[in-house]
Amino acid sequence: MKEERNAQLFRVGPYLFGTSSSIPGWKSEELIPSLCPFLLPEKESSESKSKIIFSLSIQQEKGSNEEENQQYRQLVEFEWEGATCRISALPGTGSHLINILAPNDTKEYSACFHSGFTTGTLSLHQTEADAFVLNNILMMVYAFRTACIDTVLMHASVIKKDGRGYLFLGKSGTGKSTHTRLWLETIPECELLNDDNPIVHYNKETGESTVYGSPWSGKTPCYKNDSVPVGAFVRLEQAPENIIKKEGTARAFASLLPSCSCLKAEEDLNNGVIETVKLLAANLPVYHLKCLPDKAAAELSYNTIKVNK
Repeated sequence: MKEERNAQLFRVGPYLFGTSSSIPGWKSEELIPSLCPFLLPEKESSESKSKIIFSLSIQQEKGSNEEENQQYRQLVEFEWEGATCRISALPGTGSHLINILAPNDTKEYSACFHSGFTTGTLSLHQTEADAFVLNNILMMVYAFRTACIDTVLMHASVIKKDGRGYLFLGKSGTGKSTHTRLWLETIPECELLNDDNPIVHYNKETGESTVYGSPWSGKTPCYKNDSVPVGAFVRLEQAPENIIKKEGTARAFASLLPSCSCLKAEEDLNNGVIETVKLLAANLPVYHLKCLPDKAAAELSYNTIKVNK
């Protein structure tokens, strides 16, 4: 007898991904409410299945196959928000293993993906850490799967103003959220589109770049299924005075690349991100703003961008 599964499809940016499970009553959007604005209606889901870029099957925890897992070669290990993530590959197969040790769980989570992150299975522990792990798995795999299709997940805060999106970039602690807050307080008719992980897509046919809201927005709850053409990128740097300068293409590329999520250990994915960033840097204005955390900095960046549109 065929196993009955419940499934959901989500449209995030220009692409779709799916989750499914045989767990009774399972719904990803109930575990992760930020997915709700991106859930496709049932009718649209049935018409869009050919456009899915990846699917993830959710299952209850099972015993891990240690012997098989030992065949994977570690690509990268990193820490964030008190969690540790390790990504490994099975050489020559297109299969990957993502292990996460979450802050509120003593056991590792394990997600196995095949065909270059196209299909995967994640085992949950049925603890409060499940939402954290599933959310971050979806975010990472979305970035990996779109890396070679002219799309990047960027670490940036985005303001929507006059039908354009303005992305503020910079190292952690440089004041991205502060600067967007100053725009909201100072510049009339502004709106926050996303505060941490917007999606940027470059359309090679039209030459237009679009920034999308996403289910991932850091510590600021801003999960909007909305999009606008990109107006400009602004790289922020803390300084004792406010100075802004438009960057040339080479410098613009160097400013944008560090803000893009990427699995550098996989050459094809890394090269895909690099090619997209080259297109963005060559076709869109990129500014470097040295600034104080004050309203004058917001006015300077806005007035400069407006004049140079």
